[in-house]
Amino acid sequence: MPDTEIISDALIKPLSEVLLSVGKSIVETQHALDRNSADTQILIENDEVLSQYDIKATWYHMPEIDLELKMSLSVHEKTNIDTQISIPVLMSSPLNASYTKNFDYDVAGSSLIKVKIVSTPPPSTLEA
Repeated sequence: MPDTEIISDALIKPLSEVLLSVGKSIVETQHALDRNSADTQILIENDEVLSQYDIKATWYHMPEIDLELKMSLSVHEKTNIDTQISIPVLMSSPLNASYTKNFDYDVAGSSLIKVKIVSTPPPSTLEA
């Protein structure tokens, strides 16, 4: 059953890593949207015809993102090598057809994780 171990190792990640990956993906998406709008504005300004009009590129912003993740959650102990202290780590794996089939997982026992990511202005100490 080495294939099963490889599949389970690839799917099971700490929940914090999953949420961090989602957050980074959102940041990358917003950056790509911003870059596209900036490039479009540059194209407009450098075009002989378009630059004669007061045309502005459209900017897109994701003010709020709601996520619902169906996950299988489990608690594992992680032991610090130096201190020999064990701490619990919440591990997660996504539920999809492959996971439920390979591990004969009952979807009724899954967890629904709801996450809301909302854009906010920077803290006043960071403003110039």
